[in-house]
Formats: sequence, structure tokens, C-alpha cells
Amino acid sequence: MPAQQDTALSPFDLEAPPSLRGLIAFEATVRLGSMTAAARELHTTQPTISQRIRALEESLGCPLFDRQGGRLLLNASGESFYGELAPGLSRLCGAIGVIRRRARKASPVVSIAAGAGFTHMWLRPRLERLEQTFPDHSFRLLPIDRDEAPEMQKADIALRFGPPHQGDLADTLVVPEKAFPVCSPEYARRHGLGTRLDAKALKRITLLHLDVRDPRWLDWANWCRLADLPLPPLEQAFPYNNFPLLLNAVINHQGVALGWSHVIQDMLDSGQLVALEPQVTRKSHGYRLSVRYPHSAVIAPIVDWLAREFAGQTRDTIRM
Repeated sequence: MPAQQDTALSPFDLEAPPSLRGLIAFEATVRLGSMTAAARELHTTQPTISQRIRALEESLGCPLFDRQGGRLLLNASGESFYGELAPGLSRLCGAIGVIRRRARKASPVVSIAAGAGFTHMWLRPRLERLEQTFPDHSFRLLPIDRDEAPEMQKADIALRFGPPHQGDLADTLVVPEKAFPVCSPEYARRHGLGTRLDAKALKRITLLHLDVRDPRWLDWANWCRLADLPLPPLEQAFPYNNFPLLLNAVINHQGVALGWSHVIQDMLDSGQLVALEPQVTRKSHGYRLSVRYPHSAVIAPIVDWLAREFAGQTRDTIRM
């Protein structure tokens, strides 16, 4: 009797996968809050980004955005797809970049690990400048939310948020925590918000929050306690499972969320978001940098570059 053939099919045997350009255009649009900003980052035009996203939606067989009077809002399918896509796409693009550079010539590969939100919102937009500054190096960005993950422990450079790390590697506080409410300028105008939230304002606005049970991060309850404000009911608040999705909802005028200074400073500078007082901080918390080989001639200049980036973005006060 002939051997039985394995008839299992890969999904790719049934139909072609979506275009990588479409996936990248979608991810950048969600992360940056607009097709125009995505086109600027990807060095193309807004109509091109729109065409790529349309083609992606056709390939997937469903819309990813609700298009309302010129506004672009993620629908439920888009939010779910982005949550699954963003980490994998970052790793894929990093792997492609590494292979291409290795094919051209051997170069040192430096791995930088950080939380997923910080990687997508702060590190990735600076990757091109980092590569231009160190053209003979290859970089791997590792979006990792768990400090105990092996990839975080083995990374050449790790950026963690929270109190001092209790692992094998000593860390240095590079950015003290500064947390404050943020919303879109349009949302602030619609709801008559000034520069500072008070108890009355908290009752009439929609508070958006992360569905993350992680004591390192402030939630609305702890923020209100530190700000000496009463906590309004949160039963109807919609939880988001990652920070980029949460910020996309804020940019699209859906409510107010908590933001951390360095992660969202670019959005404050561009006018996509406005910061509200009061600002709170915890002396024990902030972004901490640990280096596996601190005296390496390869690693030390990169650590210095990151330190300059942090220092250049530090603000004595929140930019309104």
C-alpha cells in the first residue's frame, strides 16, 4: 500500500498573503495617527498609503477603518488585527534588515529590548537616525513587555520601565516618570477642558485605560490618588490591550488617557495630543537602561547616543 500523503494545506496554499507594503502602511497609519504622518515616515505620498491600505482591506476581505467624514477610525477588526500585527511586523522588518545588511557585509548586530509601546512609539521612529549614525552596525529592536523574558535578559541594551531591576544586570535611571492625562485638541475643545483636570471635569469625560494588570504602570485609580482627586466610575470605560491602540483612540477624539512624557513627546510636539495637568510622578519609577557589555567599544557609543536622545527630549515642564 502506498504511503499516505499529507494533505494539510498552509493558508498560503489557498490564496496569496497580503502585500508587505500594505501591512507596513497600515501599521504606520495606526501608530502615527494619520495617513499623512505615515507617508512622511515611509517617504511616500498620502494617496499611496491610502491605496496600499485599500488593497490590504481587499486582500483581507473586510474593512479595517470606519471612514466618517474624512476621519479615519479603527473598527473592531482593525483594532484586533493591529494588536496581532504590530509585534510580528516589527520583528519581521528587523529580520529583513539584518539579513540585507549581512548580505552586503558582516557587521556587528546590536540588540535593543524595550516594552512594546516604547519600542513602537519611541525607538522605531529613531531607528533610521541610529542606523545613519552607526552605518557599520546592524540593529535588532525587540518589543518585550516582560522583564523576566529571556530575550530581555540577553539583549545588549535593555530599556525597562519601573523600579530598580532586581536581576543580574545593574540599571541606570535615564528618564524619571512623568505621567499626565492626554487628549486630542479637538476633544479638549468639545468638552471645554482647560489646562488642568479637576473633579468636575473627570465626571464628564471618557477615561480610556489599558487592560494591563501590571503594578509598574499607573492606572486611573493610582493617578487620582497621587493627584489628590476623587476617582470617577470606570465601569463603562473601554480597556485597550496595548498602548499604541490606546493612543490611536485618543488621537481620534474618543477620550482621555494617561501618557508618559518620553513615549508621547513627539505627539505633543506635533500637536496631535495635548497634555493636561496635574502631572504626577513616583521617585522610584521611570525608564531604566541596562547594558550587558558596558565597556564594549561597539556598545558604549550607542549607549551614549541613546543618552543624548533622552537628554534632548527632556522637558522641564509639559509642553501644552
